[in-house]
Amino acid sequence: MTKIYTHQKNLLVQYIYGECDLFSTLEIEHALEENESLFREFQKLKKIKNQISKVKVSPSQKSIQNVLSYSKRPDIALL
Repeated sequence: MTKIYTHQKNLLVQYIYGECDLFSTLEIEHALEENESLFREFQKLKKIKNQISKVKVSPSQKSIQNVLSYSKRPDIALL
């Protein structure tokens, strides 16, 4: 059961990101119509994907300064 569920969940993620081949697309769409709990899982994953896409990630100023300082060290060999 867990192996099948994991496979379906992986297919859902691939489906959401448009990475499924035609057979997998048809398989997951059929499963979504037949399985209400899988459909709820699909809705949750889709919502999570939408929330993730809104996240802006950037390094802190301290991290940037550390990298710049490190790159200016005289003992760093140049390529």
